[in-house]
Amino acid sequence: MTRTSPRAARLAGAAACAFVLVSTLTSAAVAQPSVKPVAGRAVTYDCDLDAVANHWWCRNKPGIRVQWAGQTVGYLNSDTNWFKCRYEGDPTGGGGPHPNRWIYTLADTPHQSHGGWGYVKDSDVIDETNPLPRC
Repeated sequence: MTRTSPRAARLAGAAACAFVLVSTLTSAAVAQPSVKPVAGRAVTYDCDLDAVANHWWCRNKPGIRVQWAGQTVGYLNSDTNWFKCRYEGDPTGGGGPHPNRWIYTLADTPHQSHGGWGYVKDSDVIDETNPLPRC
């Protein structure tokens, strides 16, 4: 029976861990999100759920208006924001695959009533909003 020194055992364990880590990182780097062609949008991805905060992160056009009852209550400044839910209602005038869909969120820069809470046009959201729950 061959005895292995504690140092050699630790080195072998570290090498095995490093191999698993590199294999995992390489697989993750190669993995691509699913791409879905959607009418009116070149390439789209689904919004991502943040289960802890209970909202969805979606890519959008920067500088879009957040509206409540026909009034602009603020703007979304960045190109990725969080959203709570989707509402099928009045035509947005924006076209796209969901011309009557509005997405509920909080403005980055609120400037009027309703505390900055309101809706953005679905056509201003780049990612597919079907996964969002109904409001």
